[in-house]
Amino acid sequence: MRYFLAAILLFACAVPQTRAEDPKPRINCPGDQKNLRTYLKIHDVLFTERDATRVAEFYATEVISHNQDSGGDSVMKVTTEQMAAMWSTSKRSDPERRLIDDLIICSGPFVTVRTHIHGTDNVGFAGLPPTHKPYVISAIDIYRLDNGKVVERWGDADLMGMIRQLGLKVVPSAPPAAPKQ
Repeated sequence: MRYFLAAILLFACAVPQTRAEDPKPRINCPGDQKNLRTYLKIHDVLFTERDATRVAEFYATEVISHNQDSGGDSVMKVTTEQMAAMWSTSKRSDPERRLIDDLIICSGPFVTVRTHIHGTDNVGFAGLPPTHKPYVISAIDIYRLDNGKVVERWGDADLMGMIRQLGLKVVPSAPPAAPKQ
């Protein structure tokens, strides 16, 4: 009987435990809490529930996007329709993706967030076939809000970290040609 109980205890310890609740982010948002509440609602509705039908509740009709993830200094105007399409595609391609905020800092109209993205490459990266491997990367987003809606966003994610975790190879591009004299 003693060995039976020991075997049950050993088995119970070896069974994976259910995932603990995600850690709470450190938040430094003195003063007006309106922008913090707006961001937390964005996180719940768009990042967690992934409800693309509600994008217009949180973003202006047109948002200025400084998204470093798209390859450099790109600055573009993005409509709520384009954002809703992006959220829908994101949910279809990786329905289990999670964003876990580490740090939230507010200053005037700005909310800055450092987060970890937990996902799986189910559609392929940069036109490559999907690896179906999981990844965890960090990202920083800065939102400028006006009248309770995002009007401008800066984003930067650790795409090189994702590329490494997916086992993809990066081929450097050729340096620019030297100017003729």
